[in-house]
Amino acid sequence: MEQDIQQASATRLENIFQQLAKLKANGCLQLSYNSIIFFVYFNEGKLIYATNSLAPFERLERHLRRLSNRNSNLTNKVIKEARQKFRNVLESYTENPSDYRGLMWLTSEQKYLSKDEAITVLRRATREVFESILSLPEPLNYSFVEQSKKLVELCSFDLDSYLKQCQKRLQAWQTFSYHIQSSYQRLYLANSSESTIRNLTTEQNETICKLLKGLNFRQISALIDQDELIVAKILHSSIINNTVLVRSRKPPFDKLPILPKTQNLFEDVSVEDLFKNIDSEIEKSSEKTSRKVNSDSKETIYALEKQWKLACVDDNLNIHEQLKNFLDRKIFNISFIKEPMNAFAELIEFKPELILLDAEMPNINGYELCGLLRNHYDFKHTPIIMLSGEQGILNMTKSRLAGATDHLIKPFTQSSLLNVVFKYLQ
Repeated sequence: MEQDIQQASATRLENIFQQLAKLKANGCLQLSYNSIIFFVYFNEGKLIYATNSLAPFERLERHLRRLSNRNSNLTNKVIKEARQKFRNVLESYTENPSDYRGLMWLTSEQKYLSKDEAITVLRRATREVFESILSLPEPLNYSFVEQSKKLVELCSFDLDSYLKQCQKRLQAWQTFSYHIQSSYQRLYLANSSESTIRNLTTEQNETICKLLKGLNFRQISALIDQDELIVAKILHSSIINNTVLVRSRKPPFDKLPILPKTQNLFEDVSVEDLFKNIDSEIEKSSEKTSRKVNSDSKETIYALEKQWKLACVDDNLNIHEQLKNFLDRKIFNISFIKEPMNAFAELIEFKPELILLDAEMPNINGYELCGLLRNHYDFKHTPIIMLSGEQGILNMTKSRLAGATDHLIKPFTQSSLLNVVFKYLQ
């Protein structure tokens, strides 16, 4: 019997799951949060699968990509096939989710995955969704839709055991909570020429540092075939000393809940116990961590080869030197333009993805140049950051009226520069 979406003011999520398991329910539990709908599927009270309306095929493809480190059949073309075959129609998710159908099709019909491999993907994808579900603030909006026809079953999980596993993982994430609020936060290397990630070999350092260009913890996990918590633990000390910068989540992942702050997710467990298995996994797979990531992955190619094109128009050569010291040349391809009268032609030729523009220059100032750039079709949407030695509402207003995207006060620090640059470079 289908229930209307209701406010779970007195019912905790744990109680809802316990009740569904006790009743041996068949159907789909739906939870809504921040315009996202979570779908949890049950056969006879056993957990079958969990997904949500937020980029479900991105999640499936990412976990397939992680498996591709071991299964050479999973080329980038194959990984995309499920998305192309099954339309992501939200209305059909209560009965038969498109991403689940895609996984079953790749396994049963196309034979790209063995059953064990498919179960691995299903388990990891479901666990990722559950970690978000268990981070939802209460009270919850939820409904349960009974189904006469069960979801085709690849495997099932004991709900109580599965919840405990996911809760322990969330408690492990809490050990990093001062610096990490979400596994979807993006990671950047402040300066690769001076970076060393502790407890890794030189080759392992080179491999993982190539990925620190805006990928999040889960994307890096897929590319190096390691658990997300392992990635967080490896990078944590470098995050603390600002060798690795943690930045905000890229839309649409900013809609997901952040990691819970409460320390009462379950019974007390020591940090050593939480990471016991992770440490052993690091030791067992050190050779695997250092191998080159799968070249068939579009995301990997982007991570290894992408250089952002940044232009700086400023007649002060000290600013040029400062940028050279602050911005890693392996990550940024920088064009330094001293003569503002030549800037327009040089910028058209260089085609930068972001422009730093000095407000006060001889012959033509930054505000005038910014207006000219905004009138050219190549630069209508290019982020333009105005550099100014003076702060105040007047300068900010002049920048905005000229068409600047943002402003940065000189002298600036490396941190303030990277903050504004990474804010507009995705």
